Amino acid sequence: MRQVLSVSTARKFPTWKQWKQLPSVLSLTEQRLGNAGIWMIMLSIATMIFSFVLTHRVEIPTLGGEYTEGLVGEPQFINPLYATTNDVDADLSSLVYSGLLSLSPTQGLIPDLAEEYWTSEDGKTISFRLRENAVFHNGDPVKVQDVLFTMSAIQNPAYRSPLAPQFKGVTVNQDDDRIVSFVLEKPSSTFLNTLTVGILPSSVWSEILPQNAPLAALNLQPIGSGPYEFSEFSKDKRGSILSYTLKANTDYYNGGAHIETLNFKFYPDAKEAMDAFNQKFVEGVSVIPFEDIQTVADKKSVTLHQPYLPDEVVLFFNEKTNAQLKDLSVRTAIAQAIDRNKIAQDVFQGTVRAIETPLLPGMVGYSADLHAPSFDLNHANELIGAVKIPEMNVEPKPEATEGTGETAEEPAEPTPEPVLASKKLTFKLTIMDRPEFQAVATKIQEQLAQINIQIEIVAIPADEFANTVIEPRNFELLLGSVYLQANPDLSLFWHSSQIGENGLNLSGYQNKDVDALLEKAQQTTSVEDRATLLRSIQEQILKDVPAVFLYQSTYPYATPKSIQNVVIDQINVPQDRFATIKDWFIKTKKTLK
Repeated sequence: MRQVLSVSTARKFPTWKQWKQLPSVLSLTEQRLGNAGIWMIMLSIATMIFSFVLTHRVEIPTLGGEYTEGLVGEPQFINPLYATTNDVDADLSSLVYSGLLSLSPTQGLIPDLAEEYWTSEDGKTISFRLRENAVFHNGDPVKVQDVLFTMSAIQNPAYRSPLAPQFKGVTVNQDDDRIVSFVLEKPSSTFLNTLTVGILPSSVWSEILPQNAPLAALNLQPIGSGPYEFSEFSKDKRGSILSYTLKANTDYYNGGAHIETLNFKFYPDAKEAMDAFNQKFVEGVSVIPFEDIQTVADKKSVTLHQPYLPDEVVLFFNEKTNAQLKDLSVRTAIAQAIDRNKIAQDVFQGTVRAIETPLLPGMVGYSADLHAPSFDLNHANELIGAVKIPEMNVEPKPEATEGTGETAEEPAEPTPEPVLASKKLTFKLTIMDRPEFQAVATKIQEQLAQINIQIEIVAIPADEFANTVIEPRNFELLLGSVYLQANPDLSLFWHSSQIGENGLNLSGYQNKDVDALLEKAQQTTSVEDRATLLRSIQEQILKDVPAVFLYQSTYPYATPKSIQNVVIDQINVPQDRFATIKDWFIKTKKTLK
């Protein structure tokens, strides 16, 4: 019995053979109920699986597609040593090359080829540690030697690089296999801005003599380490480049770009580029003229982007060409009679930003609490009403004395007699002959007429503007554009050393206290201390009213709606519109989260 029990242990679960016998012991009703239950279970499982896939399936960007853009101009030197002098070169170089740092639209300066950087206590030495996984398009790893070569080439007069002044007095050292240091003669709060310059591969450029660098084929067939690499270009019979193609760099250290191919076509001017855009020969255009913005905005197939530029439009006063502008009350009255917000709305439909201060929102030292003389027509009229205008009382020419044949003695030079300003003040407003400046000048003309100031608008062609207006300071009022960097040096525009024809202090502004503050701010590496100094500088400038700050410009640019995830809110220079291009995409694929 024990043996039988040991081999006949009862099973807790039926065998497959036993399950097969189940239909024979069930009634027909029980079988139908069982089948229904089985189908219900299978349907529930299928529904759960389908629901899971439906709720967890997502589309993600994938490599593919192409984008064609029209550029105004033609490539000459797709080389960071020379690219800053040509917008087309700058656009293409920004895609092909990468620097130690890059400028993020949201984060400012961030590490790029460098994975980190640090500054010495005295602020004179800045060190960078290079990434280990960065390679050039030819497969060579990016090394410290490449950084040393690039900086040496910039500083070498034989290369004739326009970047040379920015690196004057800078020593570049190799600390180890991955660390490179820049030693400055004195601390600088703006030097980091220069280190977004692209790095050249020394392995190929060192074989080219410096004097032959502008002639090298590598200027049109570049090798960089950026998100896109050279593919091909085409020329016409005259040798002009018609099109240029880049392809995605699949070995890019910061994640590959999604748009596989970028095509660029070149046009001699903005009008021809816009014609090509309207006829759909290109999908985008490098810049949209002011007069075409609304037409582009109305197109359903494109997305209009208008990111802010660090560019402010300013009304400058020149006291040397019109003595009336030496009167602070006159300058203040003009400032109070101009409604910046109305200009921004009426001329630009609110796309530009009205400003009041030398620095723009988001910049170190900017404060929303600082204000220029506020819009106040009543007070402006009071100021103008109290102005005294020298008026010459000229005596009639003396007649000959009877009987002598001689004329009477010439009267002494008449003395100007101050007369209350019952007549209009008159000023010439000089502008560059561009539609947007013409529209803004007309609006200023209308607003100043409300305080009895007459404005004559003088429009000068763009190609003559620098030589005939800026350098000789040949203006009374000037509507000008001031380009600031992300971390600007205000001394370029407001220090007295910049008053000459080679400087950018267009108003001829002089203030010893401001000069001292500007010099100190330029050498201060502490962000907090620099912000405090810049606030003091702006307070004094706004008090002296050497100019009226009007609005911050935008950069009109359009992309086709087929390209997704295009975020362009703020740029530093036009080529920064490509700052996030590796995140743009056309093609997608489905996957589960």
